[in-house]
Amino acid sequence: MSEFTLSLKQVMLLQNVLDVGGTTHCLLSRPETTCPAVIQVENDTNAHHLTVEFGPCMASLTLCRSEPNKYMSLRDFLQDVANGRTESGHLSQEEMALRDALDSVNSVISADQVAYITTTTNPDLPVGAVVTNERGEICAAATGSCKGHLAQAVHAQLRPIQEGLGERA
Repeated sequence: MSEFTLSLKQVMLLQNVLDVGGTTHCLLSRPETTCPAVIQVENDTNAHHLTVEFGPCMASLTLCRSEPNKYMSLRDFLQDVANGRTESGHLSQEEMALRDALDSVNSVISADQVAYITTTTNPDLPVGAVVTNERGEICAAATGSCKGHLAQAVHAQLRPIQEGLGERA
């Protein structure tokens, strides 16, 4: 049986409610079914306090507002709760690889950009990233064979294009 997952699109939509607080609904899915979640976020100056309901199951989480990986931590937490793993003390190999890839991509983006990392279905390019700016506009989207290749691909898309090359005044 496959596990519930939260799509990259859903993680990106959760970013807004995490930043401003409030209540939202999202779906975690697996091939044979979906699992609706109700997420409540209360913010203070230092942390996001979340309460998540999956039917009769409830769980809570506190995330530091300044943590750069908080969106990935939220995704992992939601997937763990939906799949019955309320204590996620041990990271899987895939989770560790995704966090390493996120760190690599974060090293090539600017402070006003946010990177989202996901696995792909392509065995040659198993990891992907989408980078958005503070307005939520996509700045780069790439896939890679490893964390280094992914960071290079993102960096190449974000590099400023030199104007005037090949032009004559």
